[in-house]
Amino acid sequence: MRRIYNSLIRHELSGLGSVPRQLIFLALVALAPLVGCATVSVYEPAETEISLSEDQSALRKAAEDYCKDARAKGLATGEASLAALADMLTGKDLSEGAYWKRIAADQSAPASVVSRVRADMGVSTKGLSDLTTMARTLLGSTKPTRSDVSEFERALIHARQARDSFSDALAQVNKRSDREYQITLELTPLDDVLSKARKTADELASVRAEDLSAGVPIN
Repeated sequence: MRRIYNSLIRHELSGLGSVPRQLIFLALVALAPLVGCATVSVYEPAETEISLSEDQSALRKAAEDYCKDARAKGLATGEASLAALADMLTGKDLSEGAYWKRIAADQSAPASVVSRVRADMGVSTKGLSDLTTMARTLLGSTKPTRSDVSEFERALIHARQARDSFSDALAQVNKRSDREYQITLELTPLDDVLSKARKTADELASVRAEDLSAGVPIN
């Protein structure tokens, strides 16, 4: 959704024509179900409760920590809220609090910025890879709980947003650097892990849905 919005904004700022904010709102609302998450949605009965075992899930705890770290670094915000959407429509500076601003990607020496981006990207990539390994181990040993599925998908959303943040920071560097950094190439390690994580999230959700449909008593 963020990418769709940014595309509309760039279209307006490039002088190719003004894009009414009402149109942006309609586009976001209409496309939200399609771009929110690539994983399978699982319907859960209202009476299903999170048990103690879910609270102690290692995967859930690791996923929560991953999300917290991404937000603390300004790499992600998580799922868009109504407040964030209102900020977009009222013209609030969307770069406020952005990762590239936090690391001064538009001011610091290009080489130092790229080194910082690579280091942060390495941490994000390893974290998501570790989460994916944990999820696959879970699939091979037991049944995923509701929180296992939802927290892993949430971590995946944060990882996608982190990818966009890294891309934005490198784009800022390329505006000032004599050397043009190949953004797609720089992002390849993270993209590879994201691809594996997406497949794992789909498998988690699929197994969860199958168990619910078969009436298997799981949390």
